[in-house]
Amino acid sequence: MKFKHILVIFLFFNTLVLLANPVDSNFLKDPFYIKLTKTNSQVPIFFNEQVRRQIGVYMRNTNNSTSLLIGKTQYFYNLYSSKFTEAGVPLQLFLISAVTSESNPTFIHTDGASGQWALSYAIAKKYNLTTNSYVDERRNPEKSSKSASQYFKDLNLIYMDWLKTLAAFRSGPINMNMAIHRANKSLDYNKIHQQLPSEYQSITENYMAFWYIWNYYTEHKILPIKYKLPDTDTVQVQKEISLSSIAFQLNILEETLKQSNSELRIGIMPTSYNTTGLKLPKEKISEYHSKLLILFPPPPIDTIVKDSLLLFNNTAIKPPKEIENEDDDRPTVSNTKVTIIYTVKKGDGMLLIADLFDCRVSDIRKWNGMKKDAIYSGQKLKIQVPKKKQAEYKKINKLTAPQKKKLAKRS
Repeated sequence: MKFKHILVIFLFFNTLVLLANPVDSNFLKDPFYIKLTKTNSQVPIFFNEQVRRQIGVYMRNTNNSTSLLIGKTQYFYNLYSSKFTEAGVPLQLFLISAVTSESNPTFIHTDGASGQWALSYAIAKKYNLTTNSYVDERRNPEKSSKSASQYFKDLNLIYMDWLKTLAAFRSGPINMNMAIHRANKSLDYNKIHQQLPSEYQSITENYMAFWYIWNYYTEHKILPIKYKLPDTDTVQVQKEISLSSIAFQLNILEETLKQSNSELRIGIMPTSYNTTGLKLPKEKISEYHSKLLILFPPPPIDTIVKDSLLLFNNTAIKPPKEIENEDDDRPTVSNTKVTIIYTVKKGDGMLLIADLFDCRVSDIRKWNGMKKDAIYSGQKLKIQVPKKKQAEYKKINKLTAPQKKKLAKRS
């Protein structure tokens, strides 16, 4: 009987520890803290001096920065927060995008994290987001929101607490586990928080401040500024094309195209991304199809003839003149072409290289046995050029980036 009493007392005090509010007693009467505790939050409330200060920053709304942030976050929240519901993750955690990137899909952190969720390259690969020299799907709002929700879900299986999960989302499990270890393996987030690097502490603090503003902005006379991208539909491209070319032909602001296709890193739509498609404003879809010949003009007649001759030389079929005269020893087109090596430099892209060597991107892929357009600095590419111009083309290897861009524009 005595043992049972001791056990009940032990469990009672254990429960008090688990339910104890980690907030410093100095803040228990703080009006911001009191109002935070009244929100319908599935994430345990965390509050300190930095949270209070950040609430003040949001309330000042300097240059309408808070109004713009709320409006932008509302736009993406309405479109993609359902991904969190599907994953069983609290909808309010969608708001972490506001404090990691200001809800900017094209955000790039100095540590290499990218997109509105500031996902690392490793997390992108884990959740099957494409990342190459042309495309970074961490910057695709729909696909990255789905990956972010899955990442939240997986982290919560480890920490079993949405506040610790929130902190681990940006810091990563390694930093989070090290902080727990330095806090003498405490499960009290207030102690863990103090052991996290300052940049990751600020994520939790800014999140709590934004959660406050999200719930009470009307009381502080802050009016969200509406943000909206055009309604879009997808089209496919016939070959690589720049967004600037499409914008010019369809009379669209290039910036609008870039925002709607935020995952295209260098403003070029490759054919390899046709499975996802290029997003255009719906009212421009019919005009796009009507201008296909302008956007993707057929190759010149002499190029078609050269390609036909190359086809003959790459098969057992001979051109008509060779069939008529088996002994004709005049050089064929294949004999007038030589292969040179081009070393890929920083800033190079397949489209630029194709422009420099007066060929097509598909030619470069064929010559090098490549299935995709991704290239890397230091890569050796085989390029076929006319024999009589090989010395001229070899000089391209020694050109600077500005010189190459100037040459490509001139061609």
